[in-house]
Parts: sequence; structure tokens; C-alpha cells
Amino acid sequence: MSFIERVITIINPLVKAGLRSPLHPLLLSRRIMLITVTGRKSGRRYTTPVSYTRQGNVVTCFTDRSGQWWRNLRAVPDVTLRLRGRDYPGKAEAVLDVAAVAAGLGPFLKALPGDAPVYGVTFDAQGEPNAAQVARAASNVVLIRITLEA
Repeated sequence: MSFIERVITIINPLVKAGLRSPLHPLLLSRRIMLITVTGRKSGRRYTTPVSYTRQGNVVTCFTDRSGQWWRNLRAVPDVTLRLRGRDYPGKAEAVLDVAAVAAGLGPFLKALPGDAPVYGVTFDAQGEPNAAQVARAASNVVLIRITLEA
């Protein structure tokens, strides 16, 4: 297990508890949500904190391809999102096409520039993400697009 994986294993339970508490506005709930997915084999529910952007009823997030939780979405696309202290049901889609992932990752990082170092992406003088770095990062991540249900 890498150093980053060990840190995430320690921090994620704290983030989950904080985002479920009344203190969530103080704990970055404007950029971090909880996504709950159902295991395709076990039927267990798994909750993961992730950075997100939202446009209308579409929420976008990214995760590492080597992770396991997103694979459940192919069999069970129903998810629950905890956004800004409220739960929302939705349908999720995992996008693996590298060009589509890159097309979504650039705007995502422009909206959440603090996440750029995680992806190894820097910005040019005009504040645009470096296209070559975005393309390289896109081959290692999955775009998760969630449509919120009414």
C-alpha cells in the first residue's frame, strides 16, 4: 500500500463523518461529496468522499482507474449522493474513453484548481490547465457522471 493510500485510509472515515455532521459547511461540502454505491456481487453499500462539480442535475467526479468502487456502477448505476448536507438519489455512469475523460477533466480542474496537483496538472498564465498533462492524467482516471433524480 502506497503512502497516499495509507493516508486516504486514515482520512476518509474522518471526512465521511464530517460531511454527515451539521458542521459539513465548514468541511468543504461545497467541493467534496459522499457517493454511496452498491456492490455488484456483495450487495453491500460503499461510501466514498470525492471532489465534485455540479451543473443543474448533473454531478461530475473523477476517481483513479485502479480503484474498485466505481466498477460497481457498471452493474448497479443507482447511487446516493450526500451534497451540502442533503441526500440525493441518482443514476451514475462510469466513462472510460480517454478523450471523453480528458474533455471533462480540464473544466473540472479549472473549477477545482486545488485538485490539480493530485492529477499532476499545472495551469498556464491564462489559468488554463496544461492540455498535455490533462491528457496524460485522463488515461489514469475514470469520469463518473451522475444524473440526479427529481
